[in-house]
Amino acid sequence: MKIVQSRIAIIIGKNGETKHQIEDRLGVNITLDSTSGHCEIKTNVEAPNYNPLNIFIAEKILNAINRGFNPIKAMKLFEETYDLEIFNLQNILGRSEKKIKRMKGRIIGRNGEMRQAIERYANCYLSVLGKTISIIADYDSLPIARKSVSMLLNGIPHHTVMKFLETRYNEKKKEEFRKLYKPEF
Repeated sequence: MKIVQSRIAIIIGKNGETKHQIEDRLGVNITLDSTSGHCEIKTNVEAPNYNPLNIFIAEKILNAINRGFNPIKAMKLFEETYDLEIFNLQNILGRSEKKIKRMKGRIIGRNGEMRQAIERYANCYLSVLGKTISIIADYDSLPIARKSVSMLLNGIPHHTVMKFLETRYNEKKKEEFRKLYKPEF
């Protein structure tokens, strides 16, 4: 996997803390070349928490940090219920730099309001970096966040997307309330 030069220091962390935390928690060894950005993940069979599938989780976390998330948000991917979704704007919109820049602006909104609304109502983390838009969310919230970003990319007005987000958020809260106060006989 290739890491962007500006994100290498963030993956390593202060005194290597972030890299060591990922390695220790997942039982993997991460080899990162700071000059070329080449990153290799190998399983460490001697590690106490060795699992052959942990290599995929480590790859997801490194990919999230590479896509603009801070390590604390990317560490949410340690939990099994969280996943990472990446929209490649170049594949969706074409190569037009103006169109990509405009769509990134639509996702972020004025003063970051739309991005904050998506994060709040869909209960997710959103990152807009380069030519990608990335989402970290649990499996229940991921479809809502994905749909809201798709709506914005398709040119649907902000107020319609906000209404969609608020409706889904209220439905989710009502369902949680029903589960909490459901009478048992």
